[in-house]
Amino acid sequence: MSFVTPLTVAWFYVPGLLTALGEGMVGDGYKDLVNIDISSVVIEAMQKKYQERPELKYIKMDVRDMSDFESGSFDAVIDKGTLDSLMCGHNAQQNATKMLEEVGRILKDKGIYILITYGAPNFRLSLLREPHLWTIKLHLIEKLGSEARSRPTWELTNPIPLDDDGSLVTSTLGENPDVHYTYVCIKDSSLRMQ
Repeated sequence: MSFVTPLTVAWFYVPGLLTALGEGMVGDGYKDLVNIDISSVVIEAMQKKYQERPELKYIKMDVRDMSDFESGSFDAVIDKGTLDSLMCGHNAQQNATKMLEEVGRILKDKGIYILITYGAPNFRLSLLREPHLWTIKLHLIEKLGSEARSRPTWELTNPIPLDDDGSLVTSTLGENPDVHYTYVCIKDSSLRMQ
């Protein structure tokens, strides 16, 4: 799938992690990068820092209720750390489900949700598959400073095989691999009909 700028992209992330990526995307011609965070302090700081970059928008919002956005208004959502944060909190399953329902709602059909997480497939696949909304591919990114191991490695551009419960990945990589899991979830409205 190839993309033509401008795309409308929503970002959910732990502040500071994707700042350089957002700046790079603006440099590549992306016109509408919407960054949301539940903290007004974070939003105000980012608005001030990037006031000269009108392509970068910062909005205070809860990812579990994005009713300010119309359905189907985004081409992509990038999440680095937000779902992980919800999974560590009170009512984790319920809050994560609400967030994923909202992500599915605001994405256009064939829109992409990119989840960069520490959560292995045996912990994330059931959550991602619950709304019956996504075609899911998994990519691995080795953590910086990780040592080479005697295990298979994959190129970032090639997805690795997934089974129903994620156990194939765990049995191949071991219990504590030194990787970030990148789930590329493509919204497919026809899956809801099945």
